[in-house]
Amino acid sequence: MNQNSMNNKRACAQWDDRCMIDDLLETSKHIAGEYSAYVVEGSNEGLRQVLSTNMDETICDQFQIWQQMQQRGWYQTKPAQPQDIQMAKQKFAQTKASLL
Repeated sequence: MNQNSMNNKRACAQWDDRCMIDDLLETSKHIAGEYSAYVVEGSNEGLRQVLSTNMDETICDQFQIWQQMQQRGWYQTKPAQPQDIQMAKQKFAQTKASLL
C-alpha cells in the first residue's frame, strides 16, 4: 500500500469520491493478486483460462482507476528516469532467465 492510500484510509471518516476511488484501487490490486495466485496454482486449463482473463480485465480496470486518481491529483507519482526503467527491465529479464 502506498503512502497516499495509507493517508486516505486514516482520513476517510465519511465516504466521499476520493475515499471510494481509493478503496476501488486497493480492492482491484488485491483481486488481481488473488487471481494471479489461483492461475499459477490451478490444474484445470479451462479454469486457468477464465481466471487469467478475469485477471487481465482486473488489471485494466485497476489502471483506469489509477489514471482517474492521478488526473484528479489524488495519486501523485514522480516520472521514472530512463536509467531506472532500464535497470528494472534488466532485473526482471535476469530473474526470468534464472528460472529457465
